[in-house]
Amino acid sequence: MIVTLIKKLTGRTYAIEPSDIGYLIAKGGIPFLRGLMWSVIRLRRPSGLLLGPGIQFVQASRLALGRGVAIGGYGYVDCAASAGLVLGDRVTLRERVWIQSRSGLNDRAVGLRIGARSYVGPNAVIGLGGPVTIGEDVQIGAGLTITAESHEAGPDGSFVSGAVSRQGVTIGDRCWLGNNVSILDGVTIGEGSVIGAGSIVTRSIPAYAVALGTPAKVRRSIAPAVSAQA
Repeated sequence: MIVTLIKKLTGRTYAIEPSDIGYLIAKGGIPFLRGLMWSVIRLRRPSGLLLGPGIQFVQASRLALGRGVAIGGYGYVDCAASAGLVLGDRVTLRERVWIQSRSGLNDRAVGLRIGARSYVGPNAVIGLGGPVTIGEDVQIGAGLTITAESHEAGPDGSFVSGAVSRQGVTIGDRCWLGNNVSILDGVTIGEGSVIGAGSIVTRSIPAYAVALGTPAKVRRSIAPAVSAQA
């Protein structure tokens, strides 16, 4: 009955044992109530949102949520981008996520879109500028850094003038990124690729590649999943 109720409320399916009930209440029940209150206060239709404690939202009216989204505690979610933030069904952003759409009254970023069932581990830092797109079924470890703009030298050669270039970042469907991966502006990571832990991705990576290092380099290719070939 509990499994059925969770699936109905959030779209998420779990195998639950009796010993899991206490954990379920702490990790799911209380965040669900926070998410329900958040939705009611903002006159939104409840969607099974799970919210941790101490999250700061900026311009939450620009946040579009799918069903069963989970956002861990103590995060900063700035939704002020011109196209807002779009989180698909069952997206998970773990604890202490930091998403910035603008700095003060400087130009707004373009936006962030994360596809269904994607997971972003704890302590992620996503600095928007150009558009950032994370596909469906993407798995990302702890400590992700995305920088979707790059500073440019001013007339005096200094990089503190505020001049920036904004190309954006794209991560394709079904990619897997290890812990502490950094992705710089202008990078596209192709569908199904694997990026090793601690890598700094400065150039685009083709689909179905294994890349690692600083800077990340392609070491080998992998076979596409059967579902991706269909």
